[in-house]
Amino acid sequence: MQCVIDQYVKEVTDFSSQYGSDGSISYVANNIIGKPTLYPEYGDFSSAYCLRTYGRWWNKCDSSSTPIDDPRPMLPPTVDFIDVKYEHPVYPIRVDIYETYHPGSVVRIWGSLEGHAWVLLWAGEPQSGLKGEARIFSPPLMHTSRLVNLLRIEFDQLGQTYYSALDAIVLVGSTHTASRTQVASLDTITSQVIKLGLHTARCEEDILAGVRFLLSEENVQRLLAEAKEADEPIREEKADLMDARMVEDCPSKTLTLVDVCEAPDALDDGGTNGGYFDLLPEELILYILRHLDLRTLCRLSLTCRLLHRYTSEPCLYMNLNLKNCWWLVNNTTLEYLSGRCSLLQALDLSWCGPYDALHTHTFMEFIHSSGRQLTTLRLNNCHFIDNYCLYMIANVCLSLEELSMANCIKVDHLGFGELKKAWALCRLDLSRTRIDFHTLQLLLQHAGQLRHLSLNNCTQLDMDEVALTLATFNKGLVSLTAWKTHGITNPRGCKDLKRLYLTALRTLTDHDLHQLITHSHGLTQLDIMGTRNVTPDTVYRLLQTCPQLELLDVSFCEQIHSTLVHQWVAQFPAVSIKGGLFHQVRIRGLRRNNYSACEECSAAPEFYDKLYLGFMGLLPLTFHLGCIDAAAKRRT
Repeated sequence: MQCVIDQYVKEVTDFSSQYGSDGSISYVANNIIGKPTLYPEYGDFSSAYCLRTYGRWWNKCDSSSTPIDDPRPMLPPTVDFIDVKYEHPVYPIRVDIYETYHPGSVVRIWGSLEGHAWVLLWAGEPQSGLKGEARIFSPPLMHTSRLVNLLRIEFDQLGQTYYSALDAIVLVGSTHTASRTQVASLDTITSQVIKLGLHTARCEEDILAGVRFLLSEENVQRLLAEAKEADEPIREEKADLMDARMVEDCPSKTLTLVDVCEAPDALDDGGTNGGYFDLLPEELILYILRHLDLRTLCRLSLTCRLLHRYTSEPCLYMNLNLKNCWWLVNNTTLEYLSGRCSLLQALDLSWCGPYDALHTHTFMEFIHSSGRQLTTLRLNNCHFIDNYCLYMIANVCLSLEELSMANCIKVDHLGFGELKKAWALCRLDLSRTRIDFHTLQLLLQHAGQLRHLSLNNCTQLDMDEVALTLATFNKGLVSLTAWKTHGITNPRGCKDLKRLYLTALRTLTDHDLHQLITHSHGLTQLDIMGTRNVTPDTVYRLLQTCPQLELLDVSFCEQIHSTLVHQWVAQFPAVSIKGGLFHQVRIRGLRRNNYSACEECSAAPEFYDKLYLGFMGLLPLTFHLGCIDAAAKRRT
């Protein structure tokens, strides 16, 4: 018997970005677990899962790294992802994504069973300019005969004007495989349930009336008629969402990066010569091959002996961006490529090897055989990386200039200590790792060429000590990012600042902004969101004295009213100023018409109605500022 079940997220198994800090309950990935608690409310709620970046501001900074060239990516590059796991494996019918703030950043949905054999369920373009309201995003899924209990949601928030947030992700699936017609019929019924609002209705009479309509003979006959004709329209709809190449390169195909490892044996039996390619100069053939993506090169190597020889040329594998095909990469991939990468200079393995698809020893053997000329190595969210990998990297990649290993949580002081040998490092990203200050200090003392350092969410660091070390040993430093770390209390002499994010820094005062006004006329981006001591006059003066300013975030600044923000937007059109009514209320659990007692002082639910109206500018806020402050502190 076929059973269709709705499942809520049981566990978050991986993610690349979150606004909140590890150990917090505000804006973190784990907030997506369980049933939706915010929808249909729209707003900036701390109990949602919030992505850390939006727009192209982060890419316009010196601290942003340049993508490794990929001439023809199989799918368009994305920015972030989150992996969510469900209790029961099912054949997916529908995925409901509850977007409660700035929707439209979801671009891909992948499915797998325990992280193996990923299948692309849906892909589309990011949506910008959507109406400011919560929505349930339920894109049409590709039919698959594979069981799924793990979803990967990929995001592209480059077109968003502010932070995106999600409340829940629901997986609707069948315990038994179904035909495409059956899936279409089930999807039609669930779509009608959503259109009628029965999934959110609380009145028993409304629910019974809706069920009677759905089960009426007329409606059932209409649904059956639509289901019989559903196969072709579904196929046409998928063609509109994805171009033909994207569907053709879907991971359901058996020929991947891995399969060509048997190419030499296949060519020994009945392999053909190069045909007219024999007449072309070697330089021209290599010029053509440089414009092909990695999987196309692998496929060409199967066609004839001549192209097999040319596609094995190391000059074609000097820059590898495997992040763009993370779902295809496994141990055999690296074993096969190791014979072709003797000239490898730049490698992006970010997001690759999840759920034991790549093993530590395979990566170490690859680095040992192909890493001697590496200058750029990116390993973000590569959970196979451990201390032994850092030992191999530090002792083999002696010319390494860039190392990025955000979210690599298996490495401790023993592994990080090896990086003192990487004397040529110019760019280092250790975001959300377990590095401690003493190990970092040792590393910084040997990294005299360091220009860019990222320490986001490194909770074991005291940034006062880090800043003193940088001032002593790394005088050429251009950028330092330290999101959600302990604040700097001592005055610093950075006179040429271009980008400064002081989000929720409670000790910030007008005096600090006066220092920026005096010494940092070249400032381009400033975020002082959530400060209480900065006055409007000082912010206005900063707008006047920083002509290159492009971004200013004054959301949740207690002394800056939304009316002032609107005036500044009109007066300084070249500056993107964030603030006002739509960027208010970051207090966990604050939901209009559905409140519980205050977490800090057990205030009655009626208080929240007044508080909500106060934030909307309709009532003066003259009470409970203490619990507001406590909630804000808890977020940081």
